[in-house]
Amino acid sequence: MKKTIILLSLIFAAMSANADIKESLMTLLRNHAKTSQTTNAKKTTPFRLSQQKQDSIVNSISSLYSKGKISADSVVSLALYHKTGSPEAAEKLLKTVASENNLRGVTELGVLYALTPQFSSNASEGEKLLLSAANAGYEDANAYLGLYYYNKNDFKKAKSYFDKCNPLDFGFGNMALGAMYLQGKGVKTDIPKAREYFHKSALQGYPRGASLYGHNLRASGGGPIDYPEAFFWLYIAGDLGDDTARATLGRPLNGESFGEGETAEDGELALYWISTVNSMQNMKNEPVYKDGFLKGLKAKEAAAEIGDDWARFYLGSMNFNGDFLNQNFTQALRYYEPIAINAKLPRTLLAFVNSRLAYMYKEGKGTKANAEKAARYAKAAAQYGSLGAYKTTEHVK
Repeated sequence: MKKTIILLSLIFAAMSANADIKESLMTLLRNHAKTSQTTNAKKTTPFRLSQQKQDSIVNSISSLYSKGKISADSVVSLALYHKTGSPEAAEKLLKTVASENNLRGVTELGVLYALTPQFSSNASEGEKLLLSAANAGYEDANAYLGLYYYNKNDFKKAKSYFDKCNPLDFGFGNMALGAMYLQGKGVKTDIPKAREYFHKSALQGYPRGASLYGHNLRASGGGPIDYPEAFFWLYIAGDLGDDTARATLGRPLNGESFGEGETAEDGELALYWISTVNSMQNMKNEPVYKDGFLKGLKAKEAAAEIGDDWARFYLGSMNFNGDFLNQNFTQALRYYEPIAINAKLPRTLLAFVNSRLAYMYKEGKGTKANAEKAARYAKAAAQYGSLGAYKTTEHVK
């Protein structure tokens, strides 16, 4: 415990002094997490469908496909939708279309095997499937291969596959490339380029990318310090489930990553972060608050008024959560509803927005209760990946 407090104190001191960030805060936290023995983090049990429900889903979709009523691509989409509640059902459905050489199906089956812990014994088979899809010209497979090799610490090979994605549409991929440039793994260290990749990842709605971008903006080495944008991206990262970003701003922890039902990666050390760093210096005295939130709020309000959906999400979430602004569901509804209608933000954010709109219409928060609208928004949230909405729409208790 003492070592942890000392480590975090040193990290905080370095960041307060705007020291060079060759190694990111998140990397230091993650490396230290390997030896952490604390048990204070909130644990959650991954959601799973009953076996009867899984069999019913597989039989129903397989029957529709065999009769020609749905396409192979629809089978893949339905497999990915039900992957949340049953990876096993997803596997059976993906096998059906992969055996017919549907490249999207081959890729997603490869992802399931190569990147899902539950199927770790099939990782080599997953690698082969991804390689076959990539060699056949399916671009998405390259991004997943980059992720696979990144997780195996083969950074040169990871970089070679990430480079084949043009444009790179995966938030994790951009985050991984940023981390590689930040730490000089497989590439020459280039902090400004790392910031560029973290920004791309943030714009794709990837929580860790947004967190790293926010941390980069509040420290020297990657470009100008920008406290308003640092606060903005750290808040969004925290709202999407990154507990270290939440803790940095003194916010309560979620304890799980949105949509996955699993404990957040840095939840344990985020608890330390709250108990040590935030007790050393009041949040309201920190530059990221004084020169970030307070100075940036009016600019985001103005941006929201002229149609900026990112600013709307930021302000809608603050009003919904009661963070930094007083809780106001009417305002949250006003900011969120146009986002759901436009549907231009990344799926991660759209899942949040639709899920929260469903809650407000169901419970009559900020508006009159409307069961029809609540159901419609819940269905949309489930399609975008919300685990809570998925449970609701599948009528599983």
